[in-house]
Amino acid sequence: MNQLTAPDLFAPGLFEGTGFYETFAWYRAHDPVSWQQPPGAPEGFWSVTRYRDVVAVHRDSTRLSSTKGMRLDSDDPAVSAVANKMLIVSDPPDHTRMKRVFIQPFSHEVLGRAEEYVEQVVADVVAAALRRPEPDLITHLERIPTDVICAIMGLPRSDWEWIGKKTTEAFESPSEVRRITANGEIFKYFIDLVNENRKTAANDFISGLTARNHSGTELTDEELVFNLSGILAGGNETTRYTLASLTHQLAEHPEQWARIAGGKVDPAVATEEGLRWSVPGMHVMRTATEPVRVGEAEIAPGQRIVTWIGSANRDEEVFDDPDVFDVGRTGNRHLSFGAGRHACLGSRLARLEVTAYLRTLRSTVTSMTLEGEPRYNGSNFTWGLNALPVVLHP
Repeated sequence: MNQLTAPDLFAPGLFEGTGFYETFAWYRAHDPVSWQQPPGAPEGFWSVTRYRDVVAVHRDSTRLSSTKGMRLDSDDPAVSAVANKMLIVSDPPDHTRMKRVFIQPFSHEVLGRAEEYVEQVVADVVAAALRRPEPDLITHLERIPTDVICAIMGLPRSDWEWIGKKTTEAFESPSEVRRITANGEIFKYFIDLVNENRKTAANDFISGLTARNHSGTELTDEELVFNLSGILAGGNETTRYTLASLTHQLAEHPEQWARIAGGKVDPAVATEEGLRWSVPGMHVMRTATEPVRVGEAEIAPGQRIVTWIGSANRDEEVFDDPDVFDVGRTGNRHLSFGAGRHACLGSRLARLEVTAYLRTLRSTVTSMTLEGEPRYNGSNFTWGLNALPVVLHP
């Protein structure tokens, strides 16, 4: 790549493969906090590519706000409607107050009780993949996070397939209208569920969130509905991409799979490399509320800042041989769950699912083969494989 010419972050199809990693490497070396003006966009943003700067941005909730949206193509009216009512687009003190409630279902104690169920879901999915090899393994893998998060949230089994499809549509549809419509349908689903639970108290998950709990915090109906939708999305989409990416890499690198299968690498350690490598949450946006310095750049109030997690997870200053997939990598300080106040609530659950998947593969699968060309969704926000022609061999 020409060392004197900045590569185009908005080149058509850039995220339809993995070539963007070369683009990020250029920016880390030559312009780590750069001003970007997307074609046709009314305003630009500061692009942050180095690990240390990404962490600094994520940890600064005083001068950098989440209430203006946390992704580049945020719909301003939609963001305004949920600002400070939904965790991902809120700042303290509202964020602190709501997080005290929503972190409880994802505590070590609660998830410890769910571990056996997670193991069973994973075992069933892998068994189905072995019995009925599909042209696309995604059709099996997507069941794991959907079934797990729906079960934890106490949602009716008959709704799980619809929920999985609507969540994917809300994030991945190329049509903005369809994305907005799908989000609206999910909100409506939870409005009805909350109203029904007010009469019956049949859903323990929702009842636990609506009751005055040990934090002394009560939620409004809007906060409850918006964040139930956020939990569903966070527990569904991103883990699916990690599972797919990890399987893809193990199929392409059988020597790495042999290290896990032979007991030389703990599945929990390999999980962290799968998370570093997959980067399902590619970027996060903040908006400056007062002057702030990031790297060598002076950010003015009102300007947007976008951190690229995919770049931070390949930063040469932090990771040895960052472009090498190494299941035995230790001290793996990836940022796939973010950092600071907005670090992912569901990180423990995601780790539990991915580790259970690797343990199940180790006990039931001898090898895996790539039977075609994987396909990426092309998104620069929730990025990952949406087609994976891998066959698992018992």
